[in-house]
Amino acid sequence: MSCKGNSYHKLETRKIIVDKSSYDEYLINRVNGIHRLTGYSPLDSSKGIILVHGYYPPNWTTKGHEWTIALKRLADSKALTWWFKHDWNACPEVTSYQLAISIDSIKNANEHVNQIHILGHSIGGLIVTDLAEKWNSDQKLLIHAIAAPLDHYSDRLNSCEVSGKNKYTMSDDVDYMQWRTSKNVDGFFKDLEKDPQKVEIINGDYILLPGQWDGKRLGHNLSIQLVVNQLLDTINFF
Repeated sequence: MSCKGNSYHKLETRKIIVDKSSYDEYLINRVNGIHRLTGYSPLDSSKGIILVHGYYPPNWTTKGHEWTIALKRLADSKALTWWFKHDWNACPEVTSYQLAISIDSIKNANEHVNQIHILGHSIGGLIVTDLAEKWNSDQKLLIHAIAAPLDHYSDRLNSCEVSGKNKYTMSDDVDYMQWRTSKNVDGFFKDLEKDPQKVEIINGDYILLPGQWDGKRLGHNLSIQLVVNQLLDTINFF
């Protein structure tokens, strides 16, 4: 966890700072686990959304900022939303297990929710993809991996059971989509020998995102906003 500021308990929409120069790592300065977004009146819907962040280097000073605009948009859309804070130094299989437990807790506390979209970004995409392979439940999951290095690319994961591979087979109990950025404009991937997003997906699909969006380079982090916007345009929450 970041050593900045306090450890927050509630996740309040009004306290999420979009301006990067003023951002206080509000999303990250909290205990690990599931946090419901509050401060607005969500729709009485059977559908919800869970957001799963990625890995942050020790010197990264704006941890979580890449999600701020997306969270504000979700609140404005009145979507029932949870933020999953996790230890980004843990192995993906450990975190995907913890995420599965959190999903069970959501199901137990919200019996009306029967469909959950889970968005995982970067290493968070590897975590939710591991969940997609292992999931075995009557809880309907729609899993989205965004700018996720699903092929092995980091020595940091060498000691982990889940470290990346070139073929994935998704559970029959999930709908799975991988959202790939264009390697040559993704600041995390462009200098690698090969695109770590290019893997074979069984029982799922992928979408190749454009190199530009809204007049900007569609890089590693901006991809979150595009995917959230597209999902909100297509998900019927009523």
